[in-house]
Amino acid sequence: MNLSLREPQLKDKDNYLSFLNEWQTESAIVPKSACLEGRTYEAFIRDLSLREKGLIEPERLVPDLTYILVDEDNIIYGALNLRLKLNDYLLAYDGHIGYGIAPSKRQMGYGKLILKLGLKLCKKRGIKKVLVTCNEENIASEGIIKSQGGVLENVVWKSDGYIKRYWITIN
Repeated sequence: MNLSLREPQLKDKDNYLSFLNEWQTESAIVPKSACLEGRTYEAFIRDLSLREKGLIEPERLVPDLTYILVDEDNIIYGALNLRLKLNDYLLAYDGHIGYGIAPSKRQMGYGKLILKLGLKLCKKRGIKKVLVTCNEENIASEGIIKSQGGVLENVVWKSDGYIKRYWITIN
């Protein structure tokens, strides 16, 4: 099976909605950039280019890119958000990359793959030092980050728990 990371397209609508439904509630979807947030799928797709340019809520959000991890049949395994720069909040808690694997596809190595591919995107964008974070209790995500060279800088308190902050240097 060949998996690749690419931007969502209009043709992905049915598979994308299935991917979102698997999470059961929108609040559970990771990364948050993958949520429709009351929009139609078509509006979500339209907004992707605006997000990349930093034109959606620029006082709060940084320019970012959203990708999906798909197989040859365009079945969606996961989603990844790449923030092109960090504001104070992202530097403290969320980092450059957020990713999530569909609940039915976990524990199969796809988390490691999506982060590895995300780091390649960072390299193409000239981001040489990448901040990736995880909740303290998310042992699986911590293992994925460490497998890609993540070095723990510190652990910080966020309103709902502790966040581990890892830096990955891209050669």
